[in-house]
Amino acid sequence: MRGYATAMDGLYHLKPTLESKGRVEVEDLPGQLAGCIHPADLCTAANHGYRLWRSRRQTRARAVTLRAALTEQYSALAGALAQLAGKLGQAGLPDPRREARVAQLFAELGLDALECSVTADLAGRLTANVTICRTRFTPDEVAGLTDEMTRICRRDMDTPEITHCRTVTMLCFGEKPLFTVEFGAAAHAAGGQSVSGDALDQFCDTSGRAQMLLCDGMGTGRAAAVDGQMAAKLTAQLLQAGFAAESAARLVNVALGLKNAGQESGATLDLLTLDLYTGRAGLFKAGAAPSFLCRAGVVRTLDGASLPMGVLPTVTGRSTALTLDVGDTVMMVSDGALCDGSAWLCDQLTLSTRLGQSPQQTAEAVAASAVRRSGARQDDITVAIVRLERQKS
Repeated sequence: MRGYATAMDGLYHLKPTLESKGRVEVEDLPGQLAGCIHPADLCTAANHGYRLWRSRRQTRARAVTLRAALTEQYSALAGALAQLAGKLGQAGLPDPRREARVAQLFAELGLDALECSVTADLAGRLTANVTICRTRFTPDEVAGLTDEMTRICRRDMDTPEITHCRTVTMLCFGEKPLFTVEFGAAAHAAGGQSVSGDALDQFCDTSGRAQMLLCDGMGTGRAAAVDGQMAAKLTAQLLQAGFAAESAARLVNVALGLKNAGQESGATLDLLTLDLYTGRAGLFKAGAAPSFLCRAGVVRTLDGASLPMGVLPTVTGRSTALTLDVGDTVMMVSDGALCDGSAWLCDQLTLSTRLGQSPQQTAEAVAASAVRRSGARQDDITVAIVRLERQKS
């Protein structure tokens, strides 16, 4: 091959063909390389070099993505652990008088306490922890023990959380919350499919909080269901571990981003956290559809611009603080229920409240109406409802 500059110019002109087709053939060689005496070998070398270059470029891009994701993950973990450390630092003051009464109660029952503590948190709520030799309790015995704890602590104590280890049993008594909740839920998969991209979870955790979360995987079918279920499961686990909504969302955002690298997918997050001692609540949204608050027959829309999780390196959610009272109802819906707008949802929630329907009846009525209204524009539809009630004594 004659002429270094001519040869390099010819190789440079191979770049558009390699980028468009991924390889070059002998007939693709430009005029500058017409004098090559081994054109097939040249094409083989060019194709191999291009594949190697593209692989290295993808590896570098992947490394940059992973580095950013890990940085965000460690940052989110650091923030969450700082929150947990703050809570541990506010564990509360010991109550020696009540500790002595609790220890005496178990001694009188022939269950000498190996460890016993009674503390009050900053809000004045009592928590009693007792460790005894491994013992099994019947439901009646647990109820009787709870009544005795209520009497000696002079507080309305809740049924204990009982944990059995190898040789010991640990009982954790918490003060009974002022409120309780009633949940309702209904769902329909798009087009009669067997799986839905929506994932819902409703539960009360051991910290006296009611949690209701709805995740909507982008799209429909199995791919959307995987993202929705993954987001909902991870979020629920983090909430039960004590993480705040924003910290949980950041960690789930990293997980979805790594899973769906290079793909247009993700999941929305709609999360309501309700303190059953005070009625204070927080609503966190990341790309979720509007929610609705019904109070005394009047419906208010709760909305906020945000993006789903897994789309950007950092989650862009929106938080709203609420204070709920007895009878207040919060309804969450996936975007499939909004095919005919949101005004009818307000009317339906108002009507169901006036008719005295339960949260479950309301959820089923709203979901059925959404399916009828969607017609041929079907999407996954999920309706979730929680209503605050006074705790029964």
